[in-house]
Amino acid sequence: MNDLPTEIENEIMKKLFLAIFFNDIEKVIEFKNQYPEIYAKKVSFLIDGYVEFDLTNLTFFNQTVWNDNGWNEELMSFIKEHRQRTKQMLDFWRVELGIKNMQQVFKYNQYWNWFYCEDPDDLDIVIDKPISYFLEKGFREIDLRLCNRVECFDFTETKLLLEQGAKSDIDFYKEEDCNAQDRIVTELCYLASCHIVPEFKTFLKKGYNQDFDIEDMFGRLLGLAAYQEMDNLLEMYIEAE
Repeated sequence: MNDLPTEIENEIMKKLFLAIFFNDIEKVIEFKNQYPEIYAKKVSFLIDGYVEFDLTNLTFFNQTVWNDNGWNEELMSFIKEHRQRTKQMLDFWRVELGIKNMQQVFKYNQYWNWFYCEDPDDLDIVIDKPISYFLEKGFREIDLRLCNRVECFDFTETKLLLEQGAKSDIDFYKEEDCNAQDRIVTELCYLASCHIVPEFKTFLKKGYNQDFDIEDMFGRLLGLAAYQEMDNLLEMYIEAE
């Protein structure tokens, strides 16, 4: 098991974070050759100096984000470029880690306070009120439980509730975006269009010659991947209806 990086090592490892974040395989290899001992601690990068994170997961986040088929046509050239860069990075990890069929096993809500995710241990809140509030208004408990688990990014329980007939498009208020599906799509579009795409476009122009906020970048890419995966899951059951 790798030791945790020292404060100085962790600061140096931010260069590796950025290289993996942007699928810059040449920089990853360069870092590995220059700092082999620090590189070996990549599975224990400390996001804020305390919280551990395996940097290879950034590549899986990229895969989830760029492999989605819902992008606007005018962005497809840009999207395909990043799909290819992600594929190259995944191929590198397969060789590096000796794993041919790499599958992401990642519990997003273990980092729930880093993106727009409710506390996964809170089983009683839907949108902004207790489940009992909506039960009194005649809503089904199974639909309310689904909304709660979606907002907490509990994929296992969400899938189980969907299989039991829970609906993700039930509006709990008259206003728009007050059902589980719409809330996911709204945040997904916001993160993609206002943050991740502009961030990656800026990187293509400026490279590393800019200021980076590692914690914010982590939260945004993590969040977009989580929202994309949840949207994919919900869509499977909407299409099956």
